[in-house]
Amino acid sequence: MQELELQILKNLMKMNNEQTVEANNVKPALQQTRCCVPLIFLDIDGVFNCQLFYSSNQFKDYKEAKKQLRKDVKAERIDRLDYYASQICKERIKWFSELCKEINAEVVVSSTWRSGKTIEELQEIFDYCGGTFKVISKTPHTGYERGTEISKWLQENIKPETHGCHYFDFHTYAIIDDDSDMLLNQRFNFFQTDNYSGLTPNTCYKIKRFITGQTFGVSV
Repeated sequence: MQELELQILKNLMKMNNEQTVEANNVKPALQQTRCCVPLIFLDIDGVFNCQLFYSSNQFKDYKEAKKQLRKDVKAERIDRLDYYASQICKERIKWFSELCKEINAEVVVSSTWRSGKTIEELQEIFDYCGGTFKVISKTPHTGYERGTEISKWLQENIKPETHGCHYFDFHTYAIIDDDSDMLLNQRFNFFQTDNYSGLTPNTCYKIKRFITGQTFGVSV
């Protein structure tokens, strides 16, 4: 009799363990989405630099600044990293770094700055300028609008079987850009800056609320 009771007890314990394992493996879709690392598609001109930034550095406007900086590089008055650093506002890259840390986001560079640069070189530039975020990729050059390039990257890189969510689950990514050439289905993901003031703490706050699900359908 004791042997029978012991066997029944063992069977019950085994069933309980199996149910616990199964329960732990089943996650609601929303929870799976929250487990995904949020992505930010990042533009640079009009985000990390702007008219206010350039005017504070003795340049009359954006075009004049670019022209003078290129001359300085060509004349070897400044080196490559200093050239890029002179075009990035330390305060704005700090705000962005804090945002990425708060929401645990990683970065895909969609700016024209990605042209001719590796991911490692882009990371080096941001690190040199005081950035603390991680660059994981850059969008492809397709010859079409930026929204199409972002969509192409998502389709090629975000797969349900590897990331636990679909690319069209818009709570997993945000787009920061001063241009407006995004797709209609990206309207909730898109946070537009302007080339006068660039990235602001208010924009960062709205992105944080959007990514964490505190707001729905935010645009700037």
